Amino acid sequence: MAMFAKKENNWEQKVAAEVGSSTPTPLPLKGGQPIAAHPLKYGIAETIQLMRSLPAEQNGELVVRVVRATLASLNVRLPEIIEDASRKEKFVRERIADFHAKNAELEKQLEAHRQEIAALEADLKETTEVKERLQMAEAASPAPTPPPMPAAASVAADKIPMTTMLGTPAVR
Repeated sequence: MAMFAKKENNWEQKVAAEVGSSTPTPLPLKGGQPIAAHPLKYGIAETIQLMRSLPAEQNGELVVRVVRATLASLNVRLPEIIEDASRKEKFVRERIADFHAKNAELEKQLEAHRQEIAALEADLKETTEVKERLQMAEAASPAPTPPPMPAAASVAADKIPMTTMLGTPAVR
């Protein structure tokens, strides 16, 4: 008689585990509709994951109807998923706006750095040109030597009084 014994429904356990409940619990009824003792947490992230695993190209409308009916049988409410999707959309849009603002600030900094680089390159070019001209001028003619000082001038220079940093006269 074991052939006619009721087989356990592993599918219900499997779906309940995937949705978020570790063991299926009987749901109390209210007006003929099941009420979840512990509502299953099923949001947009789980719905996206489910939809990715389904063949949407082959009659997408039928797939959506089957998903809707399956979720409803598990007491998952579509308006709650839609509300979760709206919150996620808002969050993602805010993050995108934040990154656009950060990128705009970085672009301003890049432009300021580009202008600074251009000014430094112009300064380097001018400095290099002047240095090369001075080097050519020095190589073209020997530097004149100062005329020799007369002997009397060098003796007089030795006798000029000098003051030290402390304000006292230096003795030579």
